[in-house]
Amino acid sequence: MAELRVCASCEWVFRDGEWDGECGGCPKCGFAHYGARSVYGDRCYRYEKTQQPWLDRKVAEYINELQKHIG
Repeated sequence: MAELRVCASCEWVFRDGEWDGECGGCPKCGFAHYGARSVYGDRCYRYEKTQQPWLDRKVAEYINELQKHIG
């Protein structure tokens, strides 16, 4: 199994074994995960430190919530 994993739902990048939960899912949301290198290529090592895909998704969700107030 790949050492770096990425959540299939929230895109959190983490090391295999970082999460010891019962389901063995993502440490953030518990969802299933994939090998991060097969998803992001060599960028996965940078994303482990910056969490850029997860951050981009959260910012987009927040912007969508703010847009609802505008109209």
